[in-house]
Amino acid sequence: MNNNKKKYEIIINNGIEEGFQVLSLDREPFISSLAGYLKKPKKIFLGMGDFLEIGDFNNLIDTVLLDNDVAKLEGILDKNNRKLSEEGEIPFSFFKLAVYYPDFLLKDVPIECITTIGKKARLFPGAEIFTKYIKEYNPLILTAIPFEISMEYAKRLGLSRNNLISTEYKKAVVNNKPVFAGDIVRFISANRRIIEIEKTMAEMDLREDDVLYIGRGEAGSSTFSFYNSIAFNPSRNIIDKSKISLYGSTLESLLVFFNFNSEIEKHLLSDEFEENLPSLVVISNSKEKSEELISLELEHRQMQENIVGLRIEHSEDSYASLEREINILLGASTINMSAVRNHIFTRMKRYIDDPQSLVKLIYSLARDRYKNISSG
Repeated sequence: MNNNKKKYEIIINNGIEEGFQVLSLDREPFISSLAGYLKKPKKIFLGMGDFLEIGDFNNLIDTVLLDNDVAKLEGILDKNNRKLSEEGEIPFSFFKLAVYYPDFLLKDVPIECITTIGKKARLFPGAEIFTKYIKEYNPLILTAIPFEISMEYAKRLGLSRNNLISTEYKKAVVNNKPVFAGDIVRFISANRRIIEIEKTMAEMDLREDDVLYIGRGEAGSSTFSFYNSIAFNPSRNIIDKSKISLYGSTLESLLVFFNFNSEIEKHLLSDEFEENLPSLVVISNSKEKSEELISLELEHRQMQENIVGLRIEHSEDSYASLEREINILLGASTINMSAVRNHIFTRMKRYIDDPQSLVKLIYSLARDRYKNISSG
């Protein structure tokens, strides 16, 4: 008998008073039991930010479009906006994605610049294979990431326009080129995600137990609370909101929950899949969790984040290679990138020595704009 055989853990959480039960299983029973904890959904909703992608687009936009002084200004903005967000009702992502990007950074910039970045920015490890296996549920991505980037991600995942609801910016045509015009058409924040899910459920005549939300970021915190959900390597404020938490180094890890009627058991039991198995799965019958369980989950989260970082670092597409490829593509286009960068710098240089004036201006715009979309 091999006592060193690797075990896989499922924790059943029954709340603070009743505690939690740890099931330590061999690989095959671990895999075969997990789909039994989840009703087969009719529709899946997905987050995107830091879930289907890794956030490269933020850094690539800075690198491709910004002067170093303007890039440093953005760091100051992020710090101030984070503080304003914590003190008020406006989500942090709204300041950046619904005000700073459309009104200050990207206004008058050719849309092709951003679609090119979306074509090259990296997806999260395992995103393509995970999406391939859940296509039968006609997944709908809900994201605050601008359409021109998120649509490119969706295409690379084999999905279409019908699988995406994202933030959209106003556009115009200047010198026969489509450019960003400032302001937004739509912003998909946490509460707007719920509205879009409810709308889809009504159109498809779905009940709450027919749908499943999967993601990991703070922007979806309220969404995790409202619906059946799986949180992938969730942040601390999500850990006690989702019914299921899964800790893995690739989105393929999530496939252990989609083995209904042993449909993909052969794939899950293959030698190639073994390194993709989650290190921990937590099933909660109560949203209350003991500090002991939360600490255990955070340990697994940190461990998997470290592995994810190594996977990304040693992937075939390095960040430097992406940057080079984007600059080559843009250089071969009809866009005068030097003129674009100079235009942005000219607009932003007035704020470099007075960043607080930009913080105040962005906050003023964000307050009015967020009020309008929240009541709309």
